[in-house]
Amino acid sequence: MALLATTPADELLALPMLQPDQVTDPLNAYQLSKRGNALRVKAEAVRWGKRGARVNTISPGIIMTPLANDELSGPRGEGYRRMIDLSPVGRAGTPDEVGTVGALLMGADGAFITGSDFLMDGGVTASFFFGELAPKA
Repeated sequence: MALLATTPADELLALPMLQPDQVTDPLNAYQLSKRGNALRVKAEAVRWGKRGARVNTISPGIIMTPLANDELSGPRGEGYRRMIDLSPVGRAGTPDEVGTVGALLMGADGAFITGSDFLMDGGVTASFFFGELAPKA
């Protein structure tokens, strides 16, 4: 996984783990990209910290934007609505909520935060591990 964090961006697609025969479907590709972002933030925080900068990322879940509205009314809409309904928060997020986290990370109140990936998905990911969305054993 260190390769996802440190490989120059223009060389990422040459990594063996990212070849078409290794990436099984669009969901797998999405998951790899999210994991890559979280790892790169850690690596870049070390590099940019030497210059006095902080680096973080926000990983939002379903946020009510025009894109989310399209997804909710599209062929995967039922699955998205189920994720929202079964999440601990029971609703989608708003752009303002993402902006609030961004303001924290960029402002003085977030001065001690760097190298972090902020998952803000209303608990959907938690539900995939420990809730009703978890695979049945």
